[in-house]
Amino acid sequence: VLFLMKQLLKEVMDNQVDTIFITYKDRFIRFGYDCFERLCKMHNTEIVVLNNIETRPTQEMIDDMISIVHVFSGRLYGLRKYKSKWKNDRSLKSGENNDSSSKS
Repeated sequence: VLFLMKQLLKEVMDNQVDTIFITYKDRFIRFGYDCFERLCKMHNTEIVVLNNIETRPTQEMIDDMISIVHVFSGRLYGLRKYKSKWKNDRSLKSGENNDSSSKS
C-alpha cells in the first residue's frame, strides 16, 4: 500500500495524473487529506470523491473516537483467550525458563 501511495504521489508531482477517483475521503488518506488535496491542486490534479458524505467536524471526531475504542476493545477481547495460558505458564510467574535442558 505504501508503495502504491508513493507511486501516486510521484505521478501527481510529475503532472502525470489529471483526476483521482476515490470512494470515501477518509478511506483514501486517514490523516493529512487536506495537505494531499492542496498538493494535487498545485499540480492540476482533481480529486473526485464518489461517496462524499458531509459530516460536521464534531461528528467526525466522535466517529474517530468510536473507531479507536472499537479497535482497542477488540484487542483486549483477543487477549482473553491467552488468560488461561498465562495462569498456567510457570515461566511467567517465576521468570525462569521451564526448559530444564537449558540449565547448566
